[in-house]
Amino acid sequence: MTGNSPYPAADEHRPLSGLDEFLVHNAPYPIRVMSTPDAQAYERVWFTCQDKVGELLVVIGLAFYPNLGTAEAFAIVNLRGRHTTVRAHRSLPTDRMDMTLGPFRFDMEEPFRRWCLRLDAASGLSPDISDAAPVRLTGDPDAPAVSYDIAWLDTKRPVFRQLGAGVIVGARALSPVAGYDGFGRQEGWVQIGDERFALSPATHLGTRDHHWGTRDGVGGPGHYMGMQHPHSGEWVEFEDFGVWGDHVLYNIGDPRRRSATLARRVHRMHFEPDTHLLQSGEVDLVFADGSVKTMSFERFGHQIAFLRCGMYGGPNGGTPDGDLWHGMQVAQRDEVVVHRETFDVTDPAVRTRLAGLDQHQCRVTCEGEVAYGLVEPYDTLCYEVSKAGVMGFSLLHAEHDAHD
Repeated sequence: MTGNSPYPAADEHRPLSGLDEFLVHNAPYPIRVMSTPDAQAYERVWFTCQDKVGELLVVIGLAFYPNLGTAEAFAIVNLRGRHTTVRAHRSLPTDRMDMTLGPFRFDMEEPFRRWCLRLDAASGLSPDISDAAPVRLTGDPDAPAVSYDIAWLDTKRPVFRQLGAGVIVGARALSPVAGYDGFGRQEGWVQIGDERFALSPATHLGTRDHHWGTRDGVGGPGHYMGMQHPHSGEWVEFEDFGVWGDHVLYNIGDPRRRSATLARRVHRMHFEPDTHLLQSGEVDLVFADGSVKTMSFERFGHQIAFLRCGMYGGPNGGTPDGDLWHGMQVAQRDEVVVHRETFDVTDPAVRTRLAGLDQHQCRVTCEGEVAYGLVEPYDTLCYEVSKAGVMGFSLLHAEHDAHD
């Protein structure tokens, strides 16, 4: 059997897959076929894993683009400022429950409770595939090998919500994005080069999301309408609640119903003087009842995941080498393309070159509680907006940054 679908079906049934045998359809199409012809249709899962000391940051993603017929996965590992990315590309299979892509494997083991994430560095292929597609390796052959075996354990309750309905840009209506997000802990290990890190719920934590719909820029710069918010938000889990942008999440089993939405957020930001990348800041969280909590955050060293390396395109372009955006075709016919690259992001010139949608690994405090999470600006657009003092953003140390 090729792939890891629990319900494999013979190719003679295409575009039907094994999942089409179940009563799960919401449109008059097979599961493989989208109900919209929009080329920017996508579905993605995304996971992070980070420690509490600022050594290791891991960001992992898998995405399908049904109308483009492509699939891709990536892993970004920042180890003490050494930023290494593995990407894999293939054609989208008929069976969308097959979540194996070259060396990547994603297994949902218990809904909203447990996933297993694996990356095999030895051969470029998942060890569970006996009938594997041909593999083409690209990128830097001297980049350190990355592998992991991670059990991802949910701690906060994922709740469905829809975003962007009714939004119009120019004269074009945007289709909404739907999905859910959450927080969790990790077990297992991550290895980069000769260093292996053991993961445990006491020392490693992260966030995840699963969204689907249409996304601006999917398919390449020719599909990009130019939308870009300067700051996505903070993904931080405290003991009693979690903040995922404007979404407030509660612990699994918490008697409070579902989730909540912040009324607004007010940001005061501090940036690196030479690169204008975000470095620290304060955020006033205004809750629906009018109460306010203030979070302060500060980045660990140069622990940043530069998401352009994961094909997140925007005003600064796509991948630093090749300008790849989500969904663009890389693999030909039945091959799998695996790419590896590495950067020294302790160098400010390299950080400037990679900047875009970035995830900063931070230590966070709120009312005496210490937590660890991610802060996601679009560098350096976030600096420009904060300097202008608009959209609820301002400079935290205006007297210092005024000389930049």
